[in-house]
This record gives sequence, C-alpha cells and structure tokens, in this order.
Amino acid sequence: MAHPSSLIPKGFFLVNAAETVTGDFYAIQVLVAHDATMVVKGSGIFEALAENGSDGSTHHDASTGVVLATTHDAGQYERLSTVSTTLPCIANTIVYGAFNSVTGTANDRFLVYYK
Repeated sequence: MAHPSSLIPKGFFLVNAAETVTGDFYAIQVLVAHDATMVVKGSGIFEALAENGSDGSTHHDASTGVVLATTHDAGQYERLSTVSTTLPCIANTIVYGAFNSVTGTANDRFLVYYK
C-alpha cells in the first residue's frame, strides 16, 4: 500500500491577477475572490440548455459525437473543452475538475494544482 503522502499535490501555479495558465489541472484553490469570477476551459463542464438553445459551436452532442447543432432537445450538454466558461468563485474554496486553462481576473488570486 502506497503511503498517503503520495496523494498530496506536488505542484501548483499561482494565478496572480489577470493571468492565464495552461496545462493539465485538477483543482483550483481560491485565495482571494475580489472580482468573484474565474474563466476556465476543460472537459466535464455541463450546462442546461433549453430546446434549440445552442449556438451551434460551444457544446458537444454525446449522441452523435459531434458539435451540438442549433436544433436539439432541452437537456444537459457538455461544453467543448476549447470553450471558455466563466465560473463564480468564493474565497477559501476549492473547485475540482478537469481543466486545461485557468484565467484569473484583476484582483483575484488562485492556486491551480496540476496532475
């Protein structure tokens, strides 16, 4: 059995203000949330869409394996990993996910942990 210390994060980036880091990230720790938003790109980010609510370029259609068309049923659809998503953030919280890009805003500070 591996020692639990092997599970402790080994590296992180400090996002200090309006900076962008790219890589293979699994967690974002919010240190300062002055502007209270972050912009991320990644996989596994789902959004509820009304019927025909897609713009035809930002969501994945799991039933066909291609970009979701503008005509579709209402439901939960995954955003493409190349599309920016603005998330609210609160100081002293951690957001987990599969991120490939994280951008802070002018007065925010994040620790972004890479895999």
